[in-house]
Amino acid sequence: MRLIVADILPSGFRGWVIAVTLIGMGLLVIYLAWRLISLRRNPSPKDPENLTPFLADEDLEGPRLERVLGWSLIFVMVVALALPVYFLFEPGRQDRLLANFDEKAVERGATLFANDQLKAYDPTRSLLCANCHGVDGGGGFAPYVLQPELDICDDKEKQGNPNFPQCLPVQAPWQAPPLDTVLQRFDEEQVFNIITYGRPGTPMPAWGVASGKGVLNVQSINDLVAYIKSIQLTADAAKQRSTKALDGYKQTWAKNATDQQDKLKTLQDQLAKAKTSGTSAQDIAALQAQVDEQVKVAASATAWSQQVNGMKDGEILFRLNCARCHTKGASYYDPNNIKLPPQSPPGSGAFGPNLTNGSTLIQFPNEAGRQEQLNWVTLGVPANELYGQRGISSGRMPHFVNQLTKDQIQAIVDYERSL
Repeated sequence: MRLIVADILPSGFRGWVIAVTLIGMGLLVIYLAWRLISLRRNPSPKDPENLTPFLADEDLEGPRLERVLGWSLIFVMVVALALPVYFLFEPGRQDRLLANFDEKAVERGATLFANDQLKAYDPTRSLLCANCHGVDGGGGFAPYVLQPELDICDDKEKQGNPNFPQCLPVQAPWQAPPLDTVLQRFDEEQVFNIITYGRPGTPMPAWGVASGKGVLNVQSINDLVAYIKSIQLTADAAKQRSTKALDGYKQTWAKNATDQQDKLKTLQDQLAKAKTSGTSAQDIAALQAQVDEQVKVAASATAWSQQVNGMKDGEILFRLNCARCHTKGASYYDPNNIKLPPQSPPGSGAFGPNLTNGSTLIQFPNEAGRQEQLNWVTLGVPANELYGQRGISSGRMPHFVNQLTKDQIQAIVDYERSL
């Protein structure tokens, strides 16, 4: 009853209706109680009911009849007023119900997404998605442990052995994608499946019960999707962000290389000062170790900056939008972390297929294939449908029509066809 009234009537008028209803029910209870008590107090007549003298015709057809007709008129007026009010608000009742349901779904999804930095956080229900994807859904980093893959590490004696550092697990900050543009790349069903089944080989776990590994039912996953939908950037804003990332890519890594060189110079100055100020041999050795490590970091950052400086737009766009699926190591590569394994060759495959050694040209041959590849990257293809030469879509390939401009997509396709 509460839901029906809430959906049909505005909040102020609804309060009056509830109050009048409660008053009417109270009066009815009082009347029934009075009638019951009055019957008990009045003795039953000696004569049968059919012989008991009744009221005179003048009384029945006078004040009593007028009273009954008056109450009838009042009730007719109530019905006459209530029906138009009902028909006035009824057409929007379902829309308001759906809107209210969507609002509640977003609230529940916000709680599931939140971490302790957000108002929606609930320590008993929140999944801490914001820890990896950012409190605003704009992306972030997730901790991930890379296991050694060298053949020599198959020997159990070398696994976890400090004497074989190449066989030790390495902690890597995995770049978690932004969720405020995810529905510009995937449809809601694809996002639902990603949350349900996760991304094997990445920090993204399977959250759905259907996966056999998660704890969320269908409603909870739908709530998360509803929240993600509520924070989406527009297509224009998403394209502006992509263009800004492209324009600043070379400058970002050039500045990083400069910062690492400055840090090296600072450490070298500290080491030189320590050697002349009577610092203990132990502290000098510790400083020397920092300098030696920073030399490698600065060299790595400089080499990466030089490599980036020679990249064309197509390769940069590929690294920003495609490499996380098509290049192993692209999601965690950091030239400042020399402990991480090197990246695989661009486009050599990971979660997505290998695009190198002419694979793209085989899948999309000739100029007709180029156009088909443009359509594939721009719009994608639903799961289980054909694309290219005998390719069958898995439904995992995002579409970039709402995130990249036409020229940017063209640059990516040209780069992929050159691999």
